[in-house]
Amino acid sequence: MSEENPIASAPAGIVTARAGAYYRNARFLLALGVLLYGAWNIYDGFVGWPHDNDMARKQGFDKMPHSDTDLLFNRVLGIGLPPGAVLLVWWTLHNSRGEFRLEGQVLNAPRHPPVPLANIESLDKAQWDRKGVAVVTYKLADGRAGKFKLDDFVYQREGIDEIYRRIELSFQEPGGESQGGAA
Repeated sequence: MSEENPIASAPAGIVTARAGAYYRNARFLLALGVLLYGAWNIYDGFVGWPHDNDMARKQGFDKMPHSDTDLLFNRVLGIGLPPGAVLLVWWTLHNSRGEFRLEGQVLNAPRHPPVPLANIESLDKAQWDRKGVAVVTYKLADGRAGKFKLDDFVYQREGIDEIYRRIELSFQEPGGESQGGAA
């Protein structure tokens, strides 16, 4: 089962890029691992290792199998990692929320007002070839200005790449010469 191609399935002129499945799923799996490791540390720090030490004491050993530092370290990890896993999930959802949508000559970006391509002042392509990241700077007719990042790892690659290509084309004059807006 393959991921739906946002370009092929969209009506002519509309390009959509939603959150990237690989980006989100990899972080969700990492958060699950952190959560499980935190639970394991809670068990070792509060139940398993203290029990091992009690058994060693009852058998008359002077040296305990787990030091107080070991117990403290496991307890700190056990208490700290589960909230860290929750924060990782929140950050992942926050960082990849919404969608990029280009309808005709208007780009809708998450957390930004609709931006006509004519109002895009620059396209910083310094990291595009190496990382698939471009920074778009715009200024609207009402004076509002802003910038956002096109990232073909965080959002669906096909859609972001097509939006990037169309922004680049918007800087071209009808004769094929650049208007100078792209960096």
